[in-house]
Amino acid sequence: MLDNITPGSRIHVKVVKTPRNAAAAKTLVRLLHRDAKVAEEQRRLKRVLHDNFRTKRRSGRNWPVYMVKLHPVKGQAGESGTILASVDVLPDLHSVSRFVEITKA
Repeated sequence: MLDNITPGSRIHVKVVKTPRNAAAAKTLVRLLHRDAKVAEEQRRLKRVLHDNFRTKRRSGRNWPVYMVKLHPVKGQAGESGTILASVDVLPDLHSVSRFVEITKA
């Protein structure tokens, strides 16, 4: 399916198999973060982190208290997203092609 995808077209990427190596999992997460819904969720989580930042006084000094960052996409089987197939995305898709199913959107 990767052979007939032209740069600039919209594609639907679905993870069908969870990758075992960390590099492929990171690549899948990076690709799925390009989906509009996931990007909006990332912006929402960033606002939540910013709003819940506070300092705590310990030994006369202020210490920052951060929330744990939440990740909306983990690159596991069943996750999907619609992304734009740009020139920089196609090599990444080719490297993780054994873990994903790609269709035109």
